[in-house]
Amino acid sequence: MKQAIKSKLVKTGKFLSAAALTIGAGVAHAIDTTKVGASITAAETDALTTGEFVIGSVASLVVIGLIIGIVRKI
Repeated sequence: MKQAIKSKLVKTGKFLSAAALTIGAGVAHAIDTTKVGASITAAETDALTTGEFVIGSVASLVVIGLIIGIVRKI
């Protein structure tokens, strides 16, 4: 009888340990998801800033090209 109770307690303990690990893993993934989301937002901001610089540079070159074209015609 004692052996059967010990066996059930061991099985219950293993089940509770597995459940705790599963819940803990879920919380850890939630934290990682938050960090990943923040990293994605930062990368998007950097990409937008870089894109704005590229667009500004291209626009400047176009204006310079137009000015050179106008000066040549004069």
